[in-house]
Amino acid sequence: MKVKQNLRVRIDADAMERIWHWTDLAAGEFSCLATVTDDVVVGGVQLFDQVCTSASTELDQDALAKFLVTHQQPERVRAWIHSHGRLNVFWSQQDEACIAGLANDVCLVSIVVNKKREWKARIDIWQPFRLTFDDLPLEIRLPDQQLRGECEKLFNAHVVEMQPVLMPDWRGNRPQGQKQQPRPSWMDQNGWPDLEDDLADWR
Repeated sequence: MKVKQNLRVRIDADAMERIWHWTDLAAGEFSCLATVTDDVVVGGVQLFDQVCTSASTELDQDALAKFLVTHQQPERVRAWIHSHGRLNVFWSQQDEACIAGLANDVCLVSIVVNKKREWKARIDIWQPFRLTFDDLPLEIRLPDQQLRGECEKLFNAHVVEMQPVLMPDWRGNRPQGQKQQPRPSWMDQNGWPDLEDDLADWR
């Protein structure tokens, strides 16, 4: 049973870039696994020992089992990604068998790509009964570009960067090129020591 709903799959930009690199490097197919968050974001792709041809890929089961046993959150490993090389993106009979073999008690996100930068994405759910949501939109989750502006605003509001204060010479002259640094008002309001007064006393 295949059902289309208003669902989407998102993938971290870093994970997508790794997949494209591996797709370019592979003469034929390759496959990898990844984690999936509750809001269906794919990330943390992992490449395993495998034997691949132009039309198939077979993961090393020992390496896969070791990875799942040692993973901090094995329940999050819910995505299977593979390439069809130069072929079109579709779900072959072998793909369907692999997806069925990766069945779990939650869901599985499957993504197939090719060298032409095409893709297909689907979500399979097995409980309480089998459902497949196919031809889902695949969106790349880019870093939040507005975050830099927010961080810069907070940094400027809370961080004061000053040049090191060099001691005047015996005549009381400042070292050449050193300028007095303005201080924000909150430094005096919070009882910070007045360095200029200290230097004046020393002179």
